[in-house]
Amino acid sequence: MLPKAIQITPSYIVPIDAALIWFACIYEFSLSIGAMRHKNNLLLFAVCVSNVFAVAFAAMQYPSLKGFCKTMPEQRAMYNEPLVDITRNIWPQIRGPQLAIPIFIGIFTLSIWWHAFQLHKQYAWYAWSIYRSVQGDSRIRARHLAYEVYVVLVKLDAFFVICFILQYGLIDVHFIEPEFGLTMSIPPALVFILIMGVYAVRKEHKPLMLLVIVCHFILIAYLLSRIVVLYGNSILAITPTKNMMLLFAFASLILTILSLASGIRCFMNFGYGLKPILAGKVHSVRASYDFHTISRHTPMPDNISNRRLSLS
Repeated sequence: MLPKAIQITPSYIVPIDAALIWFACIYEFSLSIGAMRHKNNLLLFAVCVSNVFAVAFAAMQYPSLKGFCKTMPEQRAMYNEPLVDITRNIWPQIRGPQLAIPIFIGIFTLSIWWHAFQLHKQYAWYAWSIYRSVQGDSRIRARHLAYEVYVVLVKLDAFFVICFILQYGLIDVHFIEPEFGLTMSIPPALVFILIMGVYAVRKEHKPLMLLVIVCHFILIAYLLSRIVVLYGNSILAITPTKNMMLLFAFASLILTILSLASGIRCFMNFGYGLKPILAGKVHSVRASYDFHTISRHTPMPDNISNRRLSLS
């Protein structure tokens, strides 16, 4: 590419897509560490789901980059100057690596699935420990599961929303103000809402949780508006990587709706005994009837020999 190539939108595709792949790797690594640390099977499932989308995203880059290599030599700057070296055709050189990337990601995804299944079997005892902590109450166990589902959904939702924002907001046709500034403020606001939502559920803070639920509704409205825009006929719909944007937009919309439903479910569980369990303040009552080993040297009461079994 020549320096003038930054004048057109396709010149941003490669660095943005590469940044998204790196972000996906780092985010999934953090989810994996959290899943292994907390013995969380739901987080393992979230890692597997996000890897499927990573494979789809990598596969969609192949036709996108092929079209990019085809259209760039046809673009001209001022005074009819080419934006790239038209004497070279780089597609034959990068076609192999571009084809290999989704294949390698797919192979490693299958490996991740296998290891996740093995960890899932090892973490079965952790589910039993949770069951003991709620003293065998199936209703409390269901409320605890609703909390775990909410935490996993908001973490997964944040990943897809941020990926969508990075793609949608960093393409030049979307640099229109104030939309660009508002769009790029969504990722930090989303992280804050995520932390606030988990805190509100753990502390059963009703006003704060209501605010989080309202924010979920706002995010759903925003995602719906962007999907409508991308399917429309305006200048915002005429953009490269449109299919990738729609992929992340629909995934974000579905996960946001599920997060909203799960958050409402958690809100309805407030005041039903889950808060002390999440705070780690509940001690199992089973200790009162546990059998303990008694040493044979333990002194016996003086009157034990005079006691008789009486049925009266």
